[in-house]
Amino acid sequence: MTSSMITNEIHPHTDVDPALVANVGMQVPDTKDYVVGPPDKLSEVKSSLGSSVEASEETLGMQVEPSAPAITFPDGGRQAWLCVVGAFCSQFCSFGWLNTCGVFQEYYLQHQLNGYSATTVSWISSLQTLILFTGSLIVGRLFDSYGPRYLLLAGTLLEVGGIMLTSICKTYGPILVCQGIVASMGAACVFNASVGSVSSWFKKKRARALGIMSSGSSLGGIVFPILIRRLTVQTTFGWTMRACGFLVLGLLIITNLTVTSNVTPRGKWIPLYPRDLWVHFKDTNYVLLATAFALGFVGFMLPFTYIVSSAIFHGMDENLANYLVSFLNAASIFGRIIPGIMADKVGQYNMNTVGIFLAGVVTLALWIPAQDTGSQIAFAVLYGFFSGTFVALIPACTAQISNIQDIGTRVGLMFFCLSLTSLAGVPIGGAIIGDATSEKRWNGMMAFAGSFLMVGGIFHWVARVKLVGPSLKAVC
Repeated sequence: MTSSMITNEIHPHTDVDPALVANVGMQVPDTKDYVVGPPDKLSEVKSSLGSSVEASEETLGMQVEPSAPAITFPDGGRQAWLCVVGAFCSQFCSFGWLNTCGVFQEYYLQHQLNGYSATTVSWISSLQTLILFTGSLIVGRLFDSYGPRYLLLAGTLLEVGGIMLTSICKTYGPILVCQGIVASMGAACVFNASVGSVSSWFKKKRARALGIMSSGSSLGGIVFPILIRRLTVQTTFGWTMRACGFLVLGLLIITNLTVTSNVTPRGKWIPLYPRDLWVHFKDTNYVLLATAFALGFVGFMLPFTYIVSSAIFHGMDENLANYLVSFLNAASIFGRIIPGIMADKVGQYNMNTVGIFLAGVVTLALWIPAQDTGSQIAFAVLYGFFSGTFVALIPACTAQISNIQDIGTRVGLMFFCLSLTSLAGVPIGGAIIGDATSEKRWNGMMAFAGSFLMVGGIFHWVARVKLVGPSLKAVC
């Protein structure tokens, strides 16, 4: 066996100088927690290199285990599509709940938290985004270790419990904890367990399946705002939140019964050390993709958060303005499914680059000059479509450059990176708006959002060129 073959056996994502493999004193990082190969492979290595391998084995600290069987992607079938159905429900309850942040932002400023600034109140939605994505890092590792079952159960209890507790909160601190932290921790569990599970069933049709799954969050972004607006008028805030909690509970029961993984989990917790994460950042393709998503997410959540307040400031009827989030999410359903189907043919990277760029274009060219009702609605529809493409293809693009057995960790780390920038984006936008009485300040926030989306699109194109070159004909 050649030294290059040994390198590939150690870790598919680690670049190791072949000349060093024969050196029994080398220290190869990140090998001890990975499957090296079956015993017959080790015997072949020993016969090729002699007794020095025995010393190397001890030096490297390798744990020799039977390798996992090759993964077969059925790309369909009853169990695979049931998984998509359950994941659709989980997205409705997790990211779909997060998509209501614009409605809650406006409601809290007019009712319980009317003495607080827009920036302070926006920390509730910022924490939701942060925890949903930051939690991906740990949840992804748990998924690779144990599979989706316990994550879905824990997520259901936390999210439903957090929403129910919010129903009895009346001040800023408890709302921040229950809605911003507890419910979001549960959403992180069900969100990431579903993404990893669907990715394990599909390869050729992965973008399509993930697009359908992701459209659940858009449907949630339609239903929850309408439900919240109608019920807060007809009953109390407390009963409104309880109704939302019961809806989430029912859908997550379906998720728990249908979502399964096609990958056999490792069956044990593998400690998450910084060096385990650093391995992925040695992959230039991964770094460029993470940079593109992180920069894009600085501006991504701003329209979701401030579109209602912006429309009211520009004179739109308040009742109609509250439906803008629903218009945005309705368009996002098509923006997730249609480009997902197309991405399986023209390439995930190609389709997502177009989606990010056009989301930035409509933000700069349409949201800023939008003054009348028609242009506000047009922006909501167009931004919903193109931003839906952006979000839906994040897991597909990540899976394209990843080993499927590391999919939970790789996707989780990707979402962790963009969570840090999304946390900063919404409060910075609120700070730019200030007291929300100046059109110049509103335009500044919109320019801020659109500019970062455009920069994210540029980096996504660079990542695509690094992967397949500049040819526009390349499917990537």
